[in-house]
Amino acid sequence: MKGSNSFFGRIVWALLQAAPIGTMTAVIIFYIVSAGYILMHNEVSGLFLIALMLILNVVSVITATIVKLSECYHKYDEDIIGNNFVGVDKKCRLFSRSLELMFNHRANAALQGFKSLEIDYADQLTGSEKAVVSFYSARCYDMMNYYPNALMYYSRAKEQGFPDKVLPFLNARCTGANGDTDEAVKLYSEVLEDESSPFRIYVLTDIGRMYLKLDDPDTAMKWFSQAIEKRQNYAEALGGAAIAQTMLRNFSEGQRLYKEALLNHIKDPEGYSLYFKRIMNAVKTENDKEINEKSGGDDESTGN
Repeated sequence: MKGSNSFFGRIVWALLQAAPIGTMTAVIIFYIVSAGYILMHNEVSGLFLIALMLILNVVSVITATIVKLSECYHKYDEDIIGNNFVGVDKKCRLFSRSLELMFNHRANAALQGFKSLEIDYADQLTGSEKAVVSFYSARCYDMMNYYPNALMYYSRAKEQGFPDKVLPFLNARCTGANGDTDEAVKLYSEVLEDESSPFRIYVLTDIGRMYLKLDDPDTAMKWFSQAIEKRQNYAEALGGAAIAQTMLRNFSEGQRLYKEALLNHIKDPEGYSLYFKRIMNAVKTENDKEINEKSGGDDESTGN
């Protein structure tokens, strides 16, 4: 029953999307054929033209519907959402609007929509739809840095049977952001051990970044070095290592890695460059301050 409802919802959605396109196409073809007919026979049969128009309209709409059915139903995360929320009723429209808001970085507004689905439409949601709503509620809390709430909803999504491999990875990342470093490393290790997880390649750089935020560049460098050696998330690993080396005051090595990261097309190169230069300036300022303080202390000890 669930499968038939999802399929019916997809057909209705595809028909609504296809009807305007199919009708427009049929009208254009109709005028072309009509003009050709009139020029060739110098007469017009009203009945023939009406019948022709209807046939063309039906054929065009059917063709456009087939094309639309072959496309993804959801604009975002089709592989995660699957056959959930594929109808045209209120709950499906609310889910689509909320998802659109989230991907446009309006997490708070999106969360209100997901909470409405959770509370107001609870009796209308399937088990898998509830899991999807819990997952995206967690994503909104995560984006807003409300990590305890995010972890609660990630856990709820898991309990409700959310199947996607992204959940353990995001749960580990959120746990680290929430300050539970040891538990985060444990959760990341579980992702690494899952050979079927497509997110394994991001684990080493994720852990490295976590230690950078803890102001522990030595430990961060160990993880970035592993990622570089294994060429996992390579450009981001180079970028993280450049930050770690700079924090360790190995400025020449930091500059070398920074250039390598840019050459390997690190994500958001402009934002990364600003971040790297800000870290370098801060570390160099602190370094110069310590040198000056040490130099002043030496002068006082010698009586100069």
